[in-house]
Amino acid sequence: MKQLLLAVMTLSMAGTTMNTPLHGQTQTAPASTKKLVVFACDMKAMTPAQRKRHSEVLSPALKSAKLNTSERPDGYAFQFPSDPKTFATLSEWIGNERLCCPFFEFDIHVGDNSAPMVLRITGPDGVKQFIKAELPGMVG
Repeated sequence: MKQLLLAVMTLSMAGTTMNTPLHGQTQTAPASTKKLVVFACDMKAMTPAQRKRHSEVLSPALKSAKLNTSERPDGYAFQFPSDPKTFATLSEWIGNERLCCPFFEFDIHVGDNSAPMVLRITGPDGVKQFIKAELPGMVG
């Protein structure tokens, strides 16, 4: 994740289209929806040692272990090998991400040893664009 605070506000108002500051993404809200969603990473949620391990060890390890990425309507799904080391790395990475980005929703599916592990990251409207911008190593 980038070392700066990125806040994206998406305001959904009846029949209004709004360009968010995040890469000029456009969202149109349904006429019946009116809510405010704020995406902001709390860069102080982890200790300096945790942040260093997260960015220099865990994230690169997952990026290199990733088997596949698929886009979902509400986020992304990432496939990883179903081995114990990758599971432990993924669990620690999720624990850290939950500290700084509490708006993410995580779902891990682990089947038998022959099937890949699947991590789904989802959240409120607009989270997919945030994931793409903040986790380019995972999405790309």
